[in-house]
Amino acid sequence: MKDAQNLAKLLGHLPPKVFRTFVHEDFNAALPELNEKDGKRKQRARMTEALNALPVPERQRMEEIAEKIVLLCDAPGQDAMDGIQEDIFDDEDRDAFDKLSNQYERSLWLYRNEPDLFHRALDWRQADYLHQSQTCYDGFLAPKDLTVLEDADAVADFHRKLAAQRGCDVKDIAVQVFRRLRPNTDDGDDIALYQISIHSNRPPESVERVKDSNVVPQEIVRAESSFVTYEPDNGSLEVLSRGKQGREDLAKLVADTLLQSPITGEKVPIKQYDYQSLAKPRDFDISGEPVVWVKVTELGYSAGTRSLLVKMWSNDPDDIFTAGRSLVGPDFDYQRRPLTYAKIAVRLRKEGRGRARTVSIVLRGENKCNIKAKREKDRALCDRLLVKWGLVKEIGSVESPHPDASAA
Repeated sequence: MKDAQNLAKLLGHLPPKVFRTFVHEDFNAALPELNEKDGKRKQRARMTEALNALPVPERQRMEEIAEKIVLLCDAPGQDAMDGIQEDIFDDEDRDAFDKLSNQYERSLWLYRNEPDLFHRALDWRQADYLHQSQTCYDGFLAPKDLTVLEDADAVADFHRKLAAQRGCDVKDIAVQVFRRLRPNTDDGDDIALYQISIHSNRPPESVERVKDSNVVPQEIVRAESSFVTYEPDNGSLEVLSRGKQGREDLAKLVADTLLQSPITGEKVPIKQYDYQSLAKPRDFDISGEPVVWVKVTELGYSAGTRSLLVKMWSNDPDDIFTAGRSLVGPDFDYQRRPLTYAKIAVRLRKEGRGRARTVSIVLRGENKCNIKAKREKDRALCDRLLVKWGLVKEIGSVESPHPDASAA
């Protein structure tokens, strides 16, 4: 099913009986009865034939739902589902959720049985996804230990003022406020934060389509999402969105209405990094951490209009210094040159249902750090390790609170 890749993923990962029940009950689609004597491959092949025979619009409607279900099956999605499962109030339902065999079954169960929590988990995942991109983040300083107003009247007041700020009808904006968790960079433990999810309609767009053998315009309306999080422990008020415009105004509106404590717009300070110690062999303290090994896999420096970058695989038996000498010459030495780029590979230990995985930390310039990890807890761990290894020099006050996108 080339036009329904997410639907095909569900078919491939769900038990055939579960998939057939989902498609039959939620979309009233006629799929062949399953022969218990047939193997799973044959059962799935028969259902694939039936799905391919459906009209394209009907299959596309299934694909749109399947895409949302599959979004919660990657690493950030699983973290979101793990976080919200405690909000499944029925003990019997929570037990049923825990016993499901894989993330695809858990996501489907959440979609069918707890739709509000399902959409909350999607927002949770999307906020964490944007948090990993330097261009999608702005952080502001707010007082610590504030209580976020979550009652219906307060949220409705924020809803109205947000619509007025954006110059649109209140019906064109959806707002949700809830409490959730995020790993703490100090010790890796989960800390509580508040998330405000905002979905709003963009201005209408005109696209062309064919009707009665004529090309005619058709107006479509797309929605865009932005998220605000507040951590009472440190007073960090973060705005996450794909567009930079209006982030400070949104942060101030949240502070005025939901925090009841105005902010000045002062940005969260940026970290400065000093990784010149990587120019010579050194130890990386991983005591007490879920880390198997650490290795510098790339080092680079610039001189005027010229630069040199030495790369190696993490499974190379040599170190980066031996690699440099083998490529440049026997007398090559990084210590005589100021480093401008470094990449550190961190191998994480397998824990629980997760897999062992390698996370990369890229350092560039003085204040650019990109942690290539999909999970927030991995990013929090790497932030903590950088401090532990003495690679964080100081906290400076600059315009942008996050590293520049060029570090990606």
